[in-house]
Amino acid sequence: MDSPALLAIAALVISATAIGLVIRARSGRIVVADRSEAADARLAVPGAEVTLLQLSSPVCSACAVMRRVGEELVAGEHGLARRELDITEHPELASAHNVLSTPTTLLVDAAGVVRGRIVGAAKPAEVRAAVRSVRESIGASA
Repeated sequence: MDSPALLAIAALVISATAIGLVIRARSGRIVVADRSEAADARLAVPGAEVTLLQLSSPVCSACAVMRRVGEELVAGEHGLARRELDITEHPELASAHNVLSTPTTLLVDAAGVVRGRIVGAAKPAEVRAAVRSVRESIGASA
């Protein structure tokens, strides 16, 4: 092989690696919001202090992972509920909450205010910490 071909292959491998690392770093990102948004009581599960509202799509493989994480946490924590909506059936939610990829899980308080978001699949401990932060911000008991 000649030198330009090897350089092109090396550049391609380096570029693909860089793109993969960026995607991996952004997956499972958790942001707990300090500001209050307009409340939408339809987002919250009645009776729950915090609702994990997972916005999914039919072709999302990471959605199943996040579904299991959410179900596990809800089973073990009082006052925590989970709800899942398909964004192809609710495109207005995706638009209103700037959902660019699935799964996106919104952490919603009892009034329907989005207090945080998780983009991608996250580990149970990370989600538990995000729920704890939301509860602390609203003054709810754990």
